[in-house]
Amino acid sequence: MYCLNQLQKEFFQRDNYLMLASIRRSLVSHVEDLHICRQGLRRDLNLATKKAGVDERPIEEVLESAILHLGRCIDLVRPAGLLVSSVTKSDWARAFRALEYSMSEIRLVCDPDRPLLPGEWGKLMDDEDLSELEARNTSYIERRNSGSL
Repeated sequence: MYCLNQLQKEFFQRDNYLMLASIRRSLVSHVEDLHICRQGLRRDLNLATKKAGVDERPIEEVLESAILHLGRCIDLVRPAGLLVSSVTKSDWARAFRALEYSMSEIRLVCDPDRPLLPGEWGKLMDDEDLSELEARNTSYIERRNSGSL
C-alpha cells in the first residue's frame, strides 16, 4: 500500500505540469492560426468531419472546447505542478476527466488515424505524385506490350 501512495504523490512532477501548459499554449496558437491564416485548412477540416458524420460543430468550436477543458485540468493540478501544495483526490479525478474530455474532442475532429471514407482515398496522393505514378504505369504497359520486359 505504501508504494501505491508514494507513486500517486510522485507521479505528477513539475515537468509534466509544464509540458501540459506548453501543449495548451501550442494548441491555442494552432487554433489562432486557423482563424487568421489557415482558413483553407479550417474549411477542409470542417468539410472532412461533416462528410465523415463525426461532428456538425465547426472545427474551431470543437478545438476551443478542448482548450477550455485542458485549461480546467491545468488549473486543477496547478498547486501540485508548481510544487506549492497538494491536490485533493476529487480534484485529481476532475482534472483527469477534463483531460480525457479534451483529448476525445481533439481526436474527434483531428485524428489522423481515423478510418477514411471511400471518397477520401483518392486524396492520399498529390496531383504530382499521381501524374508520376500514371507515367510509370504507362511506361510499364508499353514495355510489356513491346516484349522488352
